[in-house]
Amino acid sequence: MSSVNFLNVFEQRVGSLFGATAQGLTAPFSFKKLAKKAAREMEAETYVINGVDTAPALYTILVSSEDDLAMRPLYAQITKETAQFIEGQAQGKGYAFVGRPVVRFMADPSLKSGKFSVFAENVDAQTLNRLREEEALFLGVGSSRGGLGGAAGQRAPQPQPQPAARGLRPIPQPAMAKPSPADSMSAGLDVMPQEAVLDAEQALLARGVATAQPPAPSAAPRQVPQTVRAPQAVPAPAPTAPVTCLLIDRQSGRTYTASAPRTVIGRERTPGGVVLHDPNVSRSHAELSHDGQGWRIRDLNSTNGTLVNDVDVDECPLRDGDLITLGLTNLEFREN
Repeated sequence: MSSVNFLNVFEQRVGSLFGATAQGLTAPFSFKKLAKKAAREMEAETYVINGVDTAPALYTILVSSEDDLAMRPLYAQITKETAQFIEGQAQGKGYAFVGRPVVRFMADPSLKSGKFSVFAENVDAQTLNRLREEEALFLGVGSSRGGLGGAAGQRAPQPQPQPAARGLRPIPQPAMAKPSPADSMSAGLDVMPQEAVLDAEQALLARGVATAQPPAPSAAPRQVPQTVRAPQAVPAPAPTAPVTCLLIDRQSGRTYTASAPRTVIGRERTPGGVVLHDPNVSRSHAELSHDGQGWRIRDLNSTNGTLVNDVDVDECPLRDGDLITLGLTNLEFREN
């Protein structure tokens, strides 16, 4: 079968998977283009190992979050068809693999619907088998959710954004009771300068009116303007700098920044997460969190585990200078 016919058959088989769904879906992008891209990646990453042309056996396909959600129920079948296509391409060229190819889809929030990227990687047989088991576990997890996501495994829950700080409530002002003439006079005297108070008292005495007694009913009450203190402005809280830490890759020297309250580390892109291009790192491998006092790290049921200072941990606090090992990547923790 020619390569063109091989591509057409592959596209038809994948298209039938979408058409067979209850919703009658269509593929979000051309799987023929995806197959061509995978074939080019295979050519670029094929090396001679022990005298044998060895093709890469790990293929990671990045898609948009929207397309990832739509295709999850079909991933098991799509990855099987894609792997068979890759094996057929390699067989036609006389290439060998260290093991059956592993194809996996991952969501990349930076991609728009209908866009994708393909990456081929050479890994050893042991790593390939671990990743195959991880993918089988991911695709085999059941879900109680109906609709498109009902048959697909669910990724590890992502950090939820913290609610925005509420605005300051206005300070209620007490209602001002209507003052009596005597109260008005007293209130007016209270806020007048002492010299003015003495002058007012002398003037009242000269008119035969006692300051402690209310004026006679026939006398018109003296209108004294009230003085109301302006409410004190409540200062807005000073903005606080975000709490962050640094992760320094010992091999490459690259520096990653993690932010409170939590940051996920793994191969799969997550909002605000740290992405490590290491085939031994799980999709969502570990999580850094800050409790207001210090940083902690927690393993997210990764395939290869999380080590801190060469000790396998499920969760532990971090100190400045600690060495975090994820897969084959060594990260030095620094409090920023």
